[in-house]
Amino acid sequence: MSRPPTPRPRVLLADDHSGLRGALRGLLEETGFEVVGESADGADAVALARLLQPDIVVIDVRMPVLNGLDAAKLIKDQRPATQVVVLSAFESPELERQAREAGAFAYLDKGTMADRVRRVLLGAAVQAVLDAHPLPPGDPDPRPAPEWRETS
Repeated sequence: MSRPPTPRPRVLLADDHSGLRGALRGLLEETGFEVVGESADGADAVALARLLQPDIVVIDVRMPVLNGLDAAKLIKDQRPATQVVVLSAFESPELERQAREAGAFAYLDKGTMADRVRRVLLGAAVQAVLDAHPLPPGDPDPRPAPEWRETS
């Protein structure tokens, strides 16, 4: 008897640079994610997250209409199980702190290597599943630590 196929983690991409969205789409689809939507501005990303109910939203910090940090907060307020990964063009401890406060699972600079992006997004997918299906009281918590708590 064969098992039903495992559903692929559903991802919404939000970045105002279509070339980066295309590159991320290719990377994610190669890795087994399903890209369910794309957005070029923060307000549209919030609306699409509500409509499409992705497991993960990958969003740029600097977005037209509504910045990525404010959009991340609104997305987490609407759908706490959706994990948000915030992207930035550069490393910034202050932006990383703001991303954490907005409820983001991780903050990554766009110069990050592809393997790290895949690892973070796989961790976010696990977190989304666990948040959508809470554990019974007393069970150990297998959730991955957010990316900024990792030590290298």
